[in-house]
Amino acid sequence: MTERMKTGRMGVNFEEKRDRESTAPAFAVQNLSAWYGKRRPGSREQYTLRDISFTVPAGRSLGILGPNGSGKTTLLRALTGILPAEGEIQILGTPLSLMKRREIACCCAVMSQFFPTGYSYTVRETVEMGRYARKKTGSISSDREAVDRSLAETGLLDLQDRPITSLSGGQLQRVFFARALAQETPILLLDEPTSSLDLKYQAELSGLLAKWKQGKTTLPDGRCVQNTLICICHDLSLALDLSDDLLFVKDGVLAAAGRKEAILSEPLLSEIYGMNVPKYMLRTQKIWRELLQEEQMSGKQKRRKAKEQKQYRSCMNLKVAKSR
Repeated sequence: MTERMKTGRMGVNFEEKRDRESTAPAFAVQNLSAWYGKRRPGSREQYTLRDISFTVPAGRSLGILGPNGSGKTTLLRALTGILPAEGEIQILGTPLSLMKRREIACCCAVMSQFFPTGYSYTVRETVEMGRYARKKTGSISSDREAVDRSLAETGLLDLQDRPITSLSGGQLQRVFFARALAQETPILLLDEPTSSLDLKYQAELSGLLAKWKQGKTTLPDGRCVQNTLICICHDLSLALDLSDDLLFVKDGVLAAAGRKEAILSEPLLSEIYGMNVPKYMLRTQKIWRELLQEEQMSGKQKRRKAKEQKQYRSCMNLKVAKSR
């Protein structure tokens, strides 16, 4: 039997089970241009995204960076066929144009920065929706295990019976991340995954993603694929922590792409963001260094600093009282 996956007018044949390691890139993109609306724009300047080309090898993690309105979310949506586009997109070696929605959903899970909440499903029911693409290949017990695992990893077991309309923004973000995990795909596409999370859950999510991207996922057709993370970030520190490679978008075009060690520089960041990014990022580091130094102080040093702070507060209170 041929090792090539059978394709036809209706898409990939997932009926054929073969246990093998996939060597195809997670995404291969050539001359991608995308737009919003039903009609193709009349000129190239009216495209939201223009002539983007890049490759994401399986097992790598890609951070997509750029200022607001540069085309990052448009790129993420175009990669999975949510937006109309022209050019060539291949997912794990198969042209996107030949894939059905279910087949795409078996390969890629997308977590948007906008969460639909116009219904009162429970947390568990919402996470269970991530199992739709696996319904034909998985069992009820495997579905339940995947949902339970996703709820546990995102700290949502205690909230699983709550309607999502009663949740905070951060809790809601964790619910839709859990749904993406429950989908059990080898590719995760995340749009600002920590924007509503507090510091504790930001750190936990970062650790969970770092662990997840070291693993592999078996597709319904039997291919074993290294996990691949594609993440839009405004938080540069998170992007550098999670990503092997970086892709910068500005004004709808590709500004730079490559291994983060090779392309990251102050001139590039200044060109993308119009400011001295390293200088800005270092402004708060002094505060954190001082707090760490304070933690390492001896008992005598801490008592002396506490006395100085008390004297300062007393002086300030005295000034306030006199002004009255």
